[in-house]
Amino acid sequence: MSVINETYPDYKSAAAACGRGYDDDGLAEVIAFKTAHYSALDGTVFLPEQALNTIVAVGISTGDLSTPPLHVLDFGGGCGFHYFTAKRAFNVAMRWAVVETPTMAKQANKIANGQFEAYETLEKAVSSLRRIDLVHASGAIQYDPDSMATLSALIALRAKLVMLARFPIWHGPPLVGVQTSPLTANGLGPMPPDVLDRLVRYPTAFPNIDVTLGMFKQELDLIVSLPSPSASYTVGGQNAPGATFIFRAK
Repeated sequence: MSVINETYPDYKSAAAACGRGYDDDGLAEVIAFKTAHYSALDGTVFLPEQALNTIVAVGISTGDLSTPPLHVLDFGGGCGFHYFTAKRAFNVAMRWAVVETPTMAKQANKIANGQFEAYETLEKAVSSLRRIDLVHASGAIQYDPDSMATLSALIALRAKLVMLARFPIWHGPPLVGVQTSPLTANGLGPMPPDVLDRLVRYPTAFPNIDVTLGMFKQELDLIVSLPSPSASYTVGGQNAPGATFIFRAK
């Protein structure tokens, strides 16, 4: 559980207290190293919650698919962790586009080896995919500079399925906090041997969950709700448990 004690009136104020925030070069290098390590593991490894969410969403999308390949927009997909999870679990052709910060997208394309693509903007990823069967957003929206506008943009894509995973359930007024974590806690797997651990800081937004779900339900039906222990927060002494939601187009 992440504990957040610093809160700010808006994302800009929180970002000013974080330096590079999530666009930190060292953070991107660590995520890339850990993802490359994960991609080489065999099926005997116990999968974390992040991977299970992906398997559920891609499994439903594959069942709904009428014309392969499966087109996936992976918003905030790091360096391809979710792609490698889906590739291992499903024997289905996929076109997979990750949307990330410029620093993370650069690292992601280094290890993609042509299997997926990473873009710095949502617009570029959408243009590349053209058709979108699944919008996959896992542990990402709360770190976006304008989370509500981004959610609106993702809903407007009118994908057949949308997964909002590892998202905080916050019932109070919207706020933005600063999350601090060891570099080792970012990503899954071992650290690069030549990188020392240190603290990283990045803004984390907490939109009101009722408003958020209301936005989705105008265009989509909620078909799956799951608890998300890995996305639980304590914000100013108040609990904000994590959840995963999967929506299907009406």
